[in-house]
Amino acid sequence: MATHYTNGDRILQAVLADSKLAELGEYIPTGDETIVDALNSENTTIRAVAMIIDGNENQYTQKEIYTQVSNFLISNI
Repeated sequence: MATHYTNGDRILQAVLADSKLAELGEYIPTGDETIVDALNSENTTIRAVAMIIDGNENQYTQKEIYTQVSNFLISNI
């Protein structure tokens, strides 16, 4: 059965496929990532990217996104 990806899922997959981001975020992109899975990820990079892409629903405040990005940057210093 074919998986149906939303436009948000496709954008997420394209962003996460960046080799430099994957190296910094310490993850291996699979190409099967979805927004729902990424929002529940323990990896701060994946979660932050998903929060930014999913922002059209306005369920995340700028502070929440900033916190995720800050945690990523702090863990990679």
